[in-house]
Amino acid sequence: MTPDDMKSPTTPTDDARGPKPSGAHPYVRRVFLAATATVSAFVVVVAAIVMGGYLWASASIPTIPELPSSATGSTGPQDIAGKCDERACNYLLLGSDSRKGLTPEELIAFGTDAHIGGENRSDTIILVHTRPDQRKVVFVSFPRDLWVDIPGMGEGKINSAFEGGVNGGGPQRVARTIRNISGMQIHHVLYVNLLGFQRVVDALGGVDMCVPYPMEDPLTLLDIPAGCQHFDGRTALAYVRTRHQPCDTVPDFARISRQQQFLRAVIAKLLQPGELLKLQDLIPQLLGNLVVDEGLNPAELVYLAGLLKDVGTENADFRALPTVPEGIYDSDGTFVSIVRAVQPDADELLRRIREGKPLGDLGQELAQTPPSPANIVVSIVNRDGSPVATNVFDILTEGGFNTSPGIDLTEIQPPTKGAMILFAPGAEPMAKVVGTYFGNLELVPAPPGTLPRGQDVAVVVSGRYQIPPPNTNEPVECPN
Repeated sequence: MTPDDMKSPTTPTDDARGPKPSGAHPYVRRVFLAATATVSAFVVVVAAIVMGGYLWASASIPTIPELPSSATGSTGPQDIAGKCDERACNYLLLGSDSRKGLTPEELIAFGTDAHIGGENRSDTIILVHTRPDQRKVVFVSFPRDLWVDIPGMGEGKINSAFEGGVNGGGPQRVARTIRNISGMQIHHVLYVNLLGFQRVVDALGGVDMCVPYPMEDPLTLLDIPAGCQHFDGRTALAYVRTRHQPCDTVPDFARISRQQQFLRAVIAKLLQPGELLKLQDLIPQLLGNLVVDEGLNPAELVYLAGLLKDVGTENADFRALPTVPEGIYDSDGTFVSIVRAVQPDADELLRRIREGKPLGDLGQELAQTPPSPANIVVSIVNRDGSPVATNVFDILTEGGFNTSPGIDLTEIQPPTKGAMILFAPGAEPMAKVVGTYFGNLELVPAPPGTLPRGQDVAVVVSGRYQIPPPNTNEPVECPN
């Protein structure tokens, strides 16, 4: 969320980066690190924050108060269990749209709480399903405009389930709504408001991100150039909230894609040597920005982080509930844009998650929306040991792609000479997204058997390849 006079923190760094040393391919070493620890990063971060805070000053962690079932209309199991099962644990991450603590400039752009009806809503809803027994983690995003039956409220958009806030039963009601939809018990809830999100990102030292096009959005105060740059908390908040970019055919879906992309980039940052060790010193800055359920046990998170420490990237999934946009008229005749779950795909995705079954391609893409970089598995094929491969890897990693180790040319033979973007059968939409970062590369279908199973795209580079400068204009063609 960068106003015009704050562009200095977001200066592109592609050219400043310069060529990196050749030799033992440092990008492969970095990818190996990501492949062995990526999905545990989220849990490690939460564990470090909560466990450290517990030892430092446990009473200062804001918590969601326990409410009697009569307060939220619950008639079934507890809305928030407070303790994980033996085989699985479900964390509900909520982003509240509360304007509390924002600057006057931000309030002008975002509107005050009164402008949004006096009620706070959870515009970001992510179910994190962890299975330590299988070393798997799935992040499932629920569109904020999903039309559902909200217990105690009736039909409405799922983000309205949060109305009433912490003391009014909001988190519990959202947890119950997600439990009813997914068939999964919610064990823990963590949420943050707009200001809290900014402060958490700033406390972490910001996040390096690469974006393919310049972006502006006066509604979120986003104003960034294309290329690789450093996001502070305000910029990060503007980026994950924007939903009015040129290719945002379905705004809610486009925002989910960018949120998943951002999460991948955050994980990549936290996996850099020494980053996790810094968290202990950051605890005082982080404590006041997270709100968690009273049953959250720090020791439980530390144990879970230990179980997940060897999980590979291939077992980290970012999904979204399969949905399609629709419109309805409310009781006073006003047209309302909503999204509805696509059946049977939505139920099948949730069933497979519950039962620990392979997810296939369910929930990887949303209607009329390019694939999220977080769901695109990309490898770098270095033809001749060129140092440019390291820069390509950095751009993809900071672009929120699911980067994976380079492939030995004894295993893969590109069909033609030179640099290119190879894509597996059915993965051309993914290749187009990768191509937005490397506009001077041709997209080439990979011959059968060329790419290993599970690889969507491979960027092939050589010593002659030069990364193009960042775009200065909005996209002419959307990568749908």
